[in-house]
Amino acid sequence: MTYDPEKWLETAVRSLKAYAESKFDSDVYDVIAEFPGTEIDPRKLPLSKTLIHFETDDIVNRVIGFGDNIFRDNFDEDEMTVQPQEAKEHRINFDVGIWSSDRSGGTTARMRAYQILDLLFCGSRARRAIWNATSTGDGGLEIIEYTGGRFVTERVNDIPMYRSVDSQLEIRVYSRTPKGDPEPAVETVGQAPGLTIP
Repeated sequence: MTYDPEKWLETAVRSLKAYAESKFDSDVYDVIAEFPGTEIDPRKLPLSKTLIHFETDDIVNRVIGFGDNIFRDNFDEDEMTVQPQEAKEHRINFDVGIWSSDRSGGTTARMRAYQILDLLFCGSRARRAIWNATSTGDGGLEIIEYTGGRFVTERVNDIPMYRSVDSQLEIRVYSRTPKGDPEPAVETVGQAPGLTIP
């Protein structure tokens, strides 16, 4: 799964999930792109695998540039038309959590998951790795910041759950609108050579 700037949200979330899944042993860990719901159903406890969740927590959308925000005209020389596209910057904040039970590895599985997440999202090598994994030359995921995390133990249906909470991952992606219907291109610009401005 790679990033597509014309389907920015769905491909950002899915490519992040696919990237994380590729780094965790699927026999030991499950990666989900939402806050655990049915996975933490008391009838399914204790967990047989440690869960890593990426919950979309906040999204900030920014228009790029000035004026009409057109960054590409897509000029068709034969038809003399344009199909303008706009661009935006998006910063997506994910709440990142770890859920483990005694059956899935307990506190050891939680610590290992925390270390793997730190390797995946902290440092210059991590930034390059996620970009290379999610980009095909038309945009990708950029890590802005990965911070926080503290360990807590809770009980769900009287079963101890070893969690990591309050970790935040912020990524940045750039999007563009799909090409619209062709519009007539401006072929000539009229000039007034005698015009003077006092």
